[in-house]
Amino acid sequence: MGSPASRIGTAVTVTVALAAGLLTTGATPGHAQSPTGPLVWRSCPADVSDHPALRCAVLSVPLDHRDPQSRHITVTVSRIPATDPARRLGTLVLSPGGPGIGGLAMPAQLHGPGQPPQLGQRYDLVGFDARGVRHSSPVSCGLPVADRAVRYPAPDGSIAHSVAHARATAQACRREAADVLPHITTANTARDLDRIRAALGEERISFFGLSYGTYLGAVYATRHPHRTDRVVLDSALDPNRIWYDLVRLGGLGLTQRLPDLTGWVADRHHTYRLGRTAAAVEHRYRTLLRDLDHHPITYPGLVVDGNWLRDYTRDNLEQPDASQFPHIAAVWQELAAASRAPATGTPAVVADAIPATSVPAGAAVPADNRQTVGYAVQCGDAAWPRRPERYAAAVRRDRTLFPEDAGRSATITPCAFWPAPVEAAPMVGAAGPRNILILHNRRDPATPWVSGHGMHQALRHRSTLVTADTGGHGVIGANDCATALALRYLTDDRPHLPASRICPGDGQILRRDAGVGQTYAVPGRGSAPALAPLGR
Repeated sequence: MGSPASRIGTAVTVTVALAAGLLTTGATPGHAQSPTGPLVWRSCPADVSDHPALRCAVLSVPLDHRDPQSRHITVTVSRIPATDPARRLGTLVLSPGGPGIGGLAMPAQLHGPGQPPQLGQRYDLVGFDARGVRHSSPVSCGLPVADRAVRYPAPDGSIAHSVAHARATAQACRREAADVLPHITTANTARDLDRIRAALGEERISFFGLSYGTYLGAVYATRHPHRTDRVVLDSALDPNRIWYDLVRLGGLGLTQRLPDLTGWVADRHHTYRLGRTAAAVEHRYRTLLRDLDHHPITYPGLVVDGNWLRDYTRDNLEQPDASQFPHIAAVWQELAAASRAPATGTPAVVADAIPATSVPAGAAVPADNRQTVGYAVQCGDAAWPRRPERYAAAVRRDRTLFPEDAGRSATITPCAFWPAPVEAAPMVGAAGPRNILILHNRRDPATPWVSGHGMHQALRHRSTLVTADTGGHGVIGANDCATALALRYLTDDRPHLPASRICPGDGQILRRDAGVGQTYAVPGRGSAPALAPLGR
């Protein structure tokens, strides 16, 4: 699952419609292909990175791995070789969040300013765009990009407009790419990953995955346990909730994260004038949302309603700790003032909050590529409930339990009208070596802590769960203690998987946590290199 920014932390939450059923690049007719061979490294696409050491290669893979003699597509892979070959530990494959986020730039990002040098010194860093994503035979349903608001129920809780939108979107995807989308799945991407491993000439690979990348890594480690070396999963998805039950956790995650913000704003009442207590600030925010639901504010070129503010707040709460709190508070303050007086122009704090949506003319990647891949994976991995009435009931319940989410996480999606998956959802299990480190923030609004704990339960003895007692989506680069543990595990000559524990923000162990395990002393603040944010 994605977010607006990323580190190696993170990943890090994004026009051209394709002809029906066709891929823009890499598709070949239904002829037998030669077995996986060595990769031929060339320059990367111009929009990936200008890092001088980054090279890309194209790998041919079956569209349907169950029929390897059928039509093939291409997967683009990137690499920067280890800068200290004498101490090289192997290949570290990097996977961002999503589904639908490209990963080709990740090796270059880890060689950028502020990144820990030992990863690039000791590993060949390898990224890839997963099948269907960006430079790997990109797919498209020809969808409009600005369709986020339809994910929310109406202010009165009705989902009628969401049902109509979900049905129309599913129909568009069947019309534009019905022969391709059923095979854009986590199971097939895991199969592609093993072909990448073989093409790299590696017996085993290490793996770092963020958010959705954790599910891919866990599926791969389950299918190929002895082809994995060291595995780090940051902000993990619960494999036993794929996908509707996982998406529905968004209301819980937002509710657990929001007090970090409201308490911070209350402590600065002299600046923002939004309330002297966290409860007062939360009440002001709810009142502002309700006002905007019924009386949106029109700025030049922008209409700000309650859902716009909900999305803006949610997206920025995914950033680590309090890094975006001043921006959120400033927008709340401006909108609270504007709700009492007509808007005469777009204020700077609101203008800065408007995301760029333009796509360069002649762009090779369809504008709706990320949306399309997201639907394909989430709808194609596992079956969703079919009856709109079930979603309506879930929305009614969750709007009461998690009012700031307004039913967004429980509502219907195109998956309700999607064709049945072509195979069962991939399993995650405990057979294999103990080599998987799971990192999770206590108050993650995108993948709540219970999701990371679910991954730990699925992997059992194979894994350790390190909990960072902080908020935001993405642990490495945002928490010194957890970052130190992960870097040590990845780069020690004789790796030792640490015990499950809790890491607070100051790098000291605070307490034992039921269900997490024994705690031990770890290095204090400053022991881990600071990781700079990576662009998602």
